[in-house]
Amino acid sequence: MALLVMAIAAWWLLYGLMLAGQLVDMRSADGEVFTWRRALLHATGSTAPWVPMTLLAYLVVSRFPVGRAHFWRHTAIHLALVAGFIVFKAVYALATNPVFDWYPVLPPLGEVLLTSIGNNLILGITVMAMLHGIVYFEHVEQREQQLDALEKNLAMARLEAVKARLNPHFLFNALNSVAELMQVDVEQADRMLIAICDMLRDGLRADQLQERPLRDELRHVTNYLMIERIRLGRRMSSDVRVDEACMDIPVPTLSLQPLVENAVVHAIARSRVPGWLAIRAWTQGQHLHLSIENSRAAEGARRDGNGMGQRSVRERLHLLYADRARLETFDAEPDIYRVRLQVPLPGTAVPPAALAQGPGACR
Repeated sequence: MALLVMAIAAWWLLYGLMLAGQLVDMRSADGEVFTWRRALLHATGSTAPWVPMTLLAYLVVSRFPVGRAHFWRHTAIHLALVAGFIVFKAVYALATNPVFDWYPVLPPLGEVLLTSIGNNLILGITVMAMLHGIVYFEHVEQREQQLDALEKNLAMARLEAVKARLNPHFLFNALNSVAELMQVDVEQADRMLIAICDMLRDGLRADQLQERPLRDELRHVTNYLMIERIRLGRRMSSDVRVDEACMDIPVPTLSLQPLVENAVVHAIARSRVPGWLAIRAWTQGQHLHLSIENSRAAEGARRDGNGMGQRSVRERLHLLYADRARLETFDAEPDIYRVRLQVPLPGTAVPPAALAQGPGACR
């Protein structure tokens, strides 16, 4: 903000110098002796009020930019602001006339107001137009930075997913399970190999978008769960219940898999007793809600995790949806751990509601 104030002040200082030069030239052409000192005083008095008015205009343009959304409403706000500037300048001229000697004989307010319209209407509109250019440039810069951050975040998620799949321990156990199944159930071993290939292919795809339908995200997760169910046997059970009405709703790519993997690796796989995992999805109001619950390990959660999975998902939610999405964890129940995502439905732009406590349109 300080840099902005300095830039605005510098702009009007240059404008004042130009105005002072014009005053000297015009008055000299009329045969009047008009010194630079007097010209600078008049120019400074005329342009100084524009510094706070321009700053106010910048704040208004930033909050109510003219665009396809709310075009007439925002245009009316800007015109009202320009009208306010004109009135303010007229009152300012009356109040400071003893100092700057704008008028030899002070005219009525109506005449001063008409003069202010002639002097400040086009100038005010020009200022608003220039500020729109600045604000739109800032928005473009912010958007590019946001897209860069999203691309880096998605790339990190893809690398983490691939790294997890290529983890020697994971691959050794998965392939060892495939080798054992080849002796007793070739069909199931074949399904497990296909699931491993699909997961690797999905993580290595170069054309992945930031969002994809929930059904594609769940396909990736169910492949992972199938591998882990075969590997862990009776020690793990999973239940995925999502209504077909939720399947085409877009969600951040690779957002569920790290959360599901956390549940398996940090709780179920290390428990001596059978564990379970449940995935639910429903819509309520303007949001899609996703819940991932799992049983806790009696031994306690692993302490060697770095929290990268949840942190990556939370950062991507913020970059994609700002405050319209959230990720929350629930530790209220001693034997159950729950993670819940809230994602805005397509075409919505409303403040986030509290996370739903019960089922909605689809579950």
